Amino acid sequence: MQRIIAVYILLLAGMLSMTGQTPEERYTRAGELYGSGDYSGAAAIYRQLYDEGYRSEDILFNAGNAFFKSGDNASAIVFYERAKLLAPADEDIDYNLQIARSRITDRFETVPQLFFVKWFDFLSLLASTNVWAVAALAMFVAALILVLIFLTKSRARGRLLSFWLFLAALVLSVFMILLAIRNNSLVNNSNRAVITCSIVTGRSAPGETGNELFVLHSGTTVTIEQELGSFLEVRLPDGNKGWIRSDCMEKI
Repeated sequence: MQRIIAVYILLLAGMLSMTGQTPEERYTRAGELYGSGDYSGAAAIYRQLYDEGYRSEDILFNAGNAFFKSGDNASAIVFYERAKLLAPADEDIDYNLQIARSRITDRFETVPQLFFVKWFDFLSLLASTNVWAVAALAMFVAALILVLIFLTKSRARGRLLSFWLFLAALVLSVFMILLAIRNNSLVNNSNRAVITCSIVTGRSAPGETGNELFVLHSGTTVTIEQELGSFLEVRLPDGNKGWIRSDCMEKI
């Protein structure tokens, strides 16, 4: 009994000491735990930082590594996917994500994404929503200046040049607004999720009475279509749909 009490005291002391630390100190502590082989402890700190709103690609990537090393492959995929949203061109993130995906049970023939959509998504993630919004505003201001130049120019050649530059700036402004909207949708309103239960059944209707359509395993990524109570309708990579308990997945 005394041993159990001692363990609880140590855990409580650890929690109290952690709450008194700054985010930077906890981030450093997580790195130390990871380096010493305490992957679960490091993962817990990284997740806590994420839950508190700290979303840098380093925190997300390190969290993925810690979860992967601790054996929680599903959580590793979640955090690698989150990191990839902030750094889509990072080769290390993509490589580790592919390794984590190679360990999942389910395999699907994915529905190919249109090249334009894939390219547009990738481009939108190269900068943050705010950066795209500021760039769009700058292009719009440039377009207004070019309109003034067009109105004040007397020579036909100068007016023609300023007109075409105005159109280019206006088109770029609209395009960057679309990139900002898409970036915000992908990063802050993602409808993708990762299965976290070891095994879960997809049914034809919300609840436990629907017909069994498929079985999914931990680590599989799905797309959320709609929500009803404690069940979510999800779309699989091959296009099939079914209802799954919401507590068996974590949104990216």
